[in-house]
Amino acid sequence: MALAAACGCQKLPTSPADIPDTTYEPRTAIGKVLADCPSVGHIYADTTFLVATGVEETDLHIQTAEAKVEHLFFLRVDLATPGLKMKVGMPYDQDAYVIGSRQNPSDMVEYVDKPGQRVVAVVNADFWDTSNGKIRGPIHRNGRVLKDSFIFSPTLTDQAISFFGFDYDGIPVIRDSVEYRPMQGDLRDCTGSGVVIVRNGEVPASFSAYSPNRHPRNVVGYTADGRTLYFMIADGRQPLWSDGMLYWEMGEIMKSLGCVWSSNLDGGGSAQLVIRHPSAEIYQLRNRASDGAQRAVVNTWMVTVDEP
Repeated sequence: MALAAACGCQKLPTSPADIPDTTYEPRTAIGKVLADCPSVGHIYADTTFLVATGVEETDLHIQTAEAKVEHLFFLRVDLATPGLKMKVGMPYDQDAYVIGSRQNPSDMVEYVDKPGQRVVAVVNADFWDTSNGKIRGPIHRNGRVLKDSFIFSPTLTDQAISFFGFDYDGIPVIRDSVEYRPMQGDLRDCTGSGVVIVRNGEVPASFSAYSPNRHPRNVVGYTADGRTLYFMIADGRQPLWSDGMLYWEMGEIMKSLGCVWSSNLDGGGSAQLVIRHPSAEIYQLRNRASDGAQRAVVNTWMVTVDEP
């Protein structure tokens, strides 16, 4: 007994009444909504902060309904904010499609950021063929079409099957690849994307045709009024930190946030969120990319604001 006292040992709880209450109440708007999401089992922590006017980041540490640990990073963009724009980022800001050209997201910022067009957030975009660097979907930049085709592979059925972009009124759109050609002339900015995880406000009944494995993910979605845009980056391949997510889990999350359309962008080591830190003069990779550092990618989506 003397030894126990010297070690500072404490008596173990003997009844439920002796166990301390560890219930966590979400504090952020996104956390409160996702507390009732079917794919979210428990929220351990959530925090949010303002990146720039109209742009917020929210970070969540959760356990899924299947008891998997996840760290999620959300970027909420109010598209009606004066001076805010969405821009397709290309390596070295080149206004051309150069096969094999890649650059880290934060390095892309150096070629774009300038007075009147300050970059506040960057998210990786389309899939690409790692063997030759070819981008799998179309590319539009401010009305200029750099690529107008999809490269589909029967061995990669969750890539090159949809697109995400904006029309000339700044309204976001996600549709299947078969709808690209009829809509091509209406798209001001566009990149390819993958599995549509929310379609007309509903999560598809089955994702059995696509990868059943957990991976780092990056998804985009928008609300019915076309005003609010969400990016969600889920870390993965890192036991005890984040296991990665399944398509149906992400679909339920984006639906809970009010998204009527949502699609999967390039994931794995490419899943990255870089922001202009609100309290330091740096661009920071917010998530733990599974490569351990930023990966050079073929294109990105950038959020810019009209600041000096």
